[in-house]
Amino acid sequence: MSFILIVDDNLDNRNILGQMLRFSGFNVELAADAYTALEIARQRRPGLILMDLSMPGLDGWTATEYVKHDPKLRDIPVVAVSGHVTRSDIERAKRAGCVEFLAKPIDYEHLIAVAQRYTIGDRR
Repeated sequence: MSFILIVDDNLDNRNILGQMLRFSGFNVELAADAYTALEIARQRRPGLILMDLSMPGLDGWTATEYVKHDPKLRDIPVVAVSGHVTRSDIERAKRAGCVEFLAKPIDYEHLIAVAQRYTIGDRR
């Protein structure tokens, strides 16, 4: 079964994103750090990854690069989710392999539109 993987070191942010997506019928899994997210992605292959960029340890920019360089994961779309919204942060996210950038605080309707765009035909 396909799902959306939410990666954020902040518990409240993870839970809020998860609730928004579940409310709209998406299956989600939550990861508190990028290392756990990479393990989940390798084991279960999500249909979409929502990646916080600023996390301790392995940050979201680097984790996205790992996803995009892994032949088994590279086709999974990664959407950056961050409060860092400078032009350089957004460009760095795109260079890392993110297909889109969602600025915090997250707009519910925009989140759902992005999730639908990348998981169309993949919601179960």
